[in-house]
Amino acid sequence: MASTEGWFLAGNSHNEEFNQGLKVLIQDMILKKQFYSPVNPNFLSYLFFHIDSDEWRKTFPEIFDIRTPLPSHRIHFSCNKISLEWKNKIPNGYDLHQIDSTFATESFEFPDDIQEWIESNLEDQVRMGFGKCLVHRNKVVVWINADCESGDECEIGIITTASYRMKGLGALTAAATIDHCLSIGFKTVGWHCDNLNYGSIAVAEKVGFTKERDYVHYICMFDEAEHYAEKGMRYFYQSQYGKAIEDFERAFKLGKVPIWVYVLAARSYATQYEVDKALRNLREAQNRGWKNWDPVLQSKEMEHIQDNGSFVDFTKTLLDEV
Repeated sequence: MASTEGWFLAGNSHNEEFNQGLKVLIQDMILKKQFYSPVNPNFLSYLFFHIDSDEWRKTFPEIFDIRTPLPSHRIHFSCNKISLEWKNKIPNGYDLHQIDSTFATESFEFPDDIQEWIESNLEDQVRMGFGKCLVHRNKVVVWINADCESGDECEIGIITTASYRMKGLGALTAAATIDHCLSIGFKTVGWHCDNLNYGSIAVAEKVGFTKERDYVHYICMFDEAEHYAEKGMRYFYQSQYGKAIEDFERAFKLGKVPIWVYVLAARSYATQYEVDKALRNLREAQNRGWKNWDPVLQSKEMEHIQDNGSFVDFTKTLLDEV
């Protein structure tokens, strides 16, 4: 079964005819770039799915024989009452907008990270109409997705553009969105995030969400470079920095990767005291437009090289430019 929230595998995991058909479909998407989505034709960069039994996990080597899916540990939160007062708290110069048929997207500036976040399902969000965005001087800085709805429940997703994070803006926008959802008849609002996305977790808890459950879903990137980048990211967050570096470097050689890969590669090299390689990746991230520097420069990994003269010079130059 496929939905806007991913694919779902359930039932008999030993149906060879079905499994073979799924295997061919996956191979065609990866090798022939014949991407397929029955619910969202623009969602073509990866396949993520959920399973209902360990038996399905055992069939992965047969179905995904050319690219093993990667596990993602996730948390689902739910909220039926906000705990953050947001009214009269929106800073001067910022405006809240409802994302519905009256929202004129062409009238606003969208940072690249938010543009990438919304471009595949903007039409659905406008149609559902319970999302919100926060605008600063005509630039959209926080976007709350109207992800899906069923009966009296709905799900939202959030992104705050990098240079506006750590200011409480995401929490205020989320609180306003939930307030709106509850006012139009929804009884429960859901929120999903990775278990290592501490920023998202903090926002959810600040607004009034409570943890409903932990779960695992699986992801298979169609692009090989991005797949190794994702694999390296998992090693990074497990503090297996040597393995992370191997996968990041393989991703760089294979093709184009997201900007965050250079940041994590730099942090990984810092733990190995390889200053030149750490700085090389930091400069690449800088050249590609990375803005959210404080969490990077203050990370535990960078502590290994914080007294190095070259790193100090880079930091000073970066701060002067900012």
